Amino acid sequence: MARQDSEFLWMAIGALGALVLGVVLIPLRTVTSASNLAFAFLALTIVVAEVGGRGAGLATAVVSALSLNFFLTEPYLTLTINRPDDIVAFVALAVFGLIAAAFGRRRARSSEMLGRARDDLIALERLAGSLKPGASLEAALEDFRRSFRLAAVALRRADDRLVAAAPADYAARPMPGAPLNPRTLLSGDQRHRLGRRGFRLPEDGGRLRLAEGPEPLWLDLWEGDEEGLSGDEQRALVVAAAMLRLALKPGSALSARAS
Repeated sequence: MARQDSEFLWMAIGALGALVLGVVLIPLRTVTSASNLAFAFLALTIVVAEVGGRGAGLATAVVSALSLNFFLTEPYLTLTINRPDDIVAFVALAVFGLIAAAFGRRRARSSEMLGRARDDLIALERLAGSLKPGASLEAALEDFRRSFRLAAVALRRADDRLVAAAPADYAARPMPGAPLNPRTLLSGDQRHRLGRRGFRLPEDGGRLRLAEGPEPLWLDLWEGDEEGLSGDEQRALVVAAAMLRLALKPGSALSARAS
């Protein structure tokens, strides 16, 4: 399930749960005050915000305040509040519910960032395994491509002759014209592109210089995801390119394959 779909689902769960909770607590409205019953709604808001994120927590907080007002404060089944204590309970629930929703957003962001960092480390570890002596250069490029959701990757000599490509059908594709900065992946063109996640490669692809000297190697990259790369993924791609550069240095097994 996509992240956006999951958030909408938790918004519905939180809002519906707040309404159901208001109905369930009706028998207790003559036993205790609305301010005491507000804690049940606050607990629901905290749980939904923790699991579903800020949007879901916000929806739950708003519906919880309305549900408390409608079902549990006099006069019942209206949005009017007569007693000062009930007004305090309503306002307190709304405020603390919004605070819980805000912290739920921070937790969701932290969890997402940790998940992406873990995925980046796994991708780099897998690439390191594919760069061992005797490994297939084509397989290494394919791992590189999949790790960063690229459409294609190609390795070329200084005279533009193809060494290897992943997938193989990109061998006949025109070479990218935009050289990329090896530290930032930015091209000389100032019109940098951004997607929902962040950095995007040039529309027609970009080129990274992997080896210096009289016979340098170029790594051609084509974008495969219009949402782009997050900042962490962009940095991980730079590290992965550096790993490939080291694996292709003179005297290495992969360098012999590229010669």
